[in-house]
Amino acid sequence: MSKKMMLLALAAVTAALFAMPAAASAVEDTVHFENVTNFSGTSGAGSLAAEGEPTITCASGAVSGALETGGTTGTISLQFFECHTTVFGFTAKCRTTGIEKDNTIKSTGSFHLITTEEGPKPAILVTTDTVTIVCAGISNTIVHGAVIGTITSPKCGEESTSLTVAFAASGTNQDHKLWTGVEYDLTATTGEGGSAKTAGLNSTGTVSSASKGKLVCT
Repeated sequence: MSKKMMLLALAAVTAALFAMPAAASAVEDTVHFENVTNFSGTSGAGSLAAEGEPTITCASGAVSGALETGGTTGTISLQFFECHTTVFGFTAKCRTTGIEKDNTIKSTGSFHLITTEEGPKPAILVTTDTVTIVCAGISNTIVHGAVIGTITSPKCGEESTSLTVAFAASGTNQDHKLWTGVEYDLTATTGEGGSAKTAGLNSTGTVSSASKGKLVCT
């Protein structure tokens, strides 16, 4: 019996160490957020679907993170609550390994503010640390990779104390995958020796900071 995990990120969202791919250095500061250092917030209900696997859904989430100097890159931490999947008509709680609560998924990673090639739109590229998810205590799913979400507010040039990011997918296919000609995607591998399958994330999160920041797009 195999299960899948949800990541939000968000804003990530949507999660601690970030090794940007080589292609990222070509457009370092096309989008950045001025006058913000730390942020925190929440996400609503979300889901992660992988090809041929049960979908994992979570009811809500919590997000926190920090922007590095320049306002383009940073680190992020996410927790998702009431996470579960349904297999053969039965509901199974899901959690990350090392987490005591059966229905809590936790992830960390890093992010980079970018401009999507489809659109174009200001966006966030979240690169996740590898996470192992257990559902019903009987199946391990390893989730890793990167996911792109679009910044829906504020608009370029506007100031705000909050920022909202939307991750959208049609089935297992993320709406936005390309940056600098490179494709970024989340993948999920179920069980040892399984093949990595593309995964689609649907989630929206909003984070806030103590100071008002400005989204700059060039």
